Amino acid sequence: MSPEESAPASRPADTEGDVIGQIEETVLSRRAFLVGLGLGNVGGAGAVFGLTRGEAGFQSLATLAGGATLPATTRYSLPAVDGSDSGLVIPVTFEFTDGKGELFVNLDGIEVRHDLQLALREAIATAARLTDSSFGETATHVTFDPPTSGVLALRGKSWEAGLTVALVASLRRQSLTQETLITGVVDDEGALLPVGEIETKARAARAVGAQALIIPAGEPTEVTVQGLRTIRVRSISEALDRIP
Repeated sequence: MSPEESAPASRPADTEGDVIGQIEETVLSRRAFLVGLGLGNVGGAGAVFGLTRGEAGFQSLATLAGGATLPATTRYSLPAVDGSDSGLVIPVTFEFTDGKGELFVNLDGIEVRHDLQLALREAIATAARLTDSSFGETATHVTFDPPTSGVLALRGKSWEAGLTVALVASLRRQSLTQETLITGVVDDEGALLPVGEIETKARAARAVGAQALIIPAGEPTEVTVQGLRTIRVRSISEALDRIP
């Protein structure tokens, strides 16, 4: 056998995008498995899923459990990347009414993928845990500002941090500045994990007037957007301390 035949085949090194994609998929796969076993662990009761669209344009995604007073209405902005890999910032509003833990999403001009649905459910669970609260006696209504034209398909992996921050602010009845935005996946322990296309999101954030973007401490990309500070944090709790 020749040396060429006996030598092991070389494997291309993983790119930054490959590594980040593996982190995201691992977190989401584990959570999807846990949700499949029973999302009812959130608040101590079961979860009921429905996909029927109401007359007012809301789609029921899940019913959680527990007990809580009504949180405050909160509006926040989320950096994102659309289907053509262009950066944009989508304002989102959380409103609350009496209910039994229902979660509703306004679908006006927005396509909500499964990963965004999962990010919303996980954000609710994380916000409740961080504040020692519950959404069990509340119906949560989430409205994403619709695009100016056409239909916008939203990917939700990197939105979980912003969704969680907004929900915590609602529970604490605190206002949020739109000058400091955030992007990142949140793991089961509340740690902030790296996400892709940070530079694109940073440019979009600056374009709408943001002065700072919070990113995961382990994010490998160095952001160089003029007029925008980047703040590296390790967890959602640390991020909340950095948002005025």
